Amino acid sequence: MSPNTFSVLGYLSVLLWLAVPLLWILRRHFSTPGWLPLALALCAYLFATLNSRMHVSRIDAQAAENSSNALEVAAAKRKALEDARSENVADIRFAEDGAEDFIDKGGMDESEKKYLDHLEKNQDPAWKQNKKQRGESAAESNDLENLIDTEKPAEQLSTEALPEEKEARKPILMSEPHVTTARKLNKLNLNATYIALLLGISYFFLDYLARANSYARAAYPLPFPAAWRNALTPLPPVVSRPATPRRDLPAELAHLVRQGDVFFCVTNETISLPETLPRLGKNVDSLDVLRTDNPLITPDFIFESLWFGRACFLADAAQAQQILPVILEKLTQRKTSRARAKRNIHLVWNLPTPPDEAFLTSLQILAAATGFSLFLTQK
Repeated sequence: MSPNTFSVLGYLSVLLWLAVPLLWILRRHFSTPGWLPLALALCAYLFATLNSRMHVSRIDAQAAENSSNALEVAAAKRKALEDARSENVADIRFAEDGAEDFIDKGGMDESEKKYLDHLEKNQDPAWKQNKKQRGESAAESNDLENLIDTEKPAEQLSTEALPEEKEARKPILMSEPHVTTARKLNKLNLNATYIALLLGISYFFLDYLARANSYARAAYPLPFPAAWRNALTPLPPVVSRPATPRRDLPAELAHLVRQGDVFFCVTNETISLPETLPRLGKNVDSLDVLRTDNPLITPDFIFESLWFGRACFLADAAQAQQILPVILEKLTQRKTSRARAKRNIHLVWNLPTPPDEAFLTSLQILAAATGFSLFLTQK
């Protein structure tokens, strides 16, 4: 393998896409941000594409040493032709004679002339011959006869010359085996960057889901199924809000809804919440926020609405004393039948005093099996 097989960008792309599966392997030992493997994969794809278009595409099968060998072979054939013609021509040279006059082209037949022209033509490297051919075609196209259309009126004739063809970049000369290897490795490198992109996207997606059930590490909320998030990071049965919270209480409740969950908030404070909270965007898939002071809202209705993710509720401490025992009873029945809520249900406790120890112990036992979680907002 020649060191000129790839450019610097090509070798950088190899190092970058190799780092992506390495981060996959070490993801359980080190906390790596989900965007890092995706950024490395994107850079690897960009560098590999530039390397393919700007470097590998310039590699030519005609190597420099092969060109010198071709010159030697052509000179040897010319010498053999001179020796063969020396018996047919006079050994007389004049000052105005060129190097080829000794062979006496005038006495050659058509086949001999073609053979001599072929030897003279092959003395230049292939890339130089192509350059000469391009120059000859450009010169022919710039002739006055080709630039002027005699059928057009004189006022329509353009005096501007045709644009000059830009000189092609000098090719990278390699032997035929090295050229084949370079093209194979280039294709392999491009395919590897595609795989790295898929790994980077999947890593980003899994990292997002793994952080969704963590209060400190959760990113922008999206309503993914709760089963996906719970499979990577189980929903904690009790979550204590830190002394310096990330959001105020109305924003915390709106965050839970945008995450695809529902809540039953117990508070004696006046919380400014709209009647509906959107799950996605501003007004997409909105969820009703109901207050339990309505006599038509019974504890059974509250539990069934929470269980199927149909609405969220706000209740004060007095109302919660009548509703929470019913919720525990219903959760016990669902745990016995091994049923689990479709969406995560958060019991938000926003009271200055913590819940009763017996109630807290019972809820912790039932929460992990049914999809409930107690969210303590005050210490």
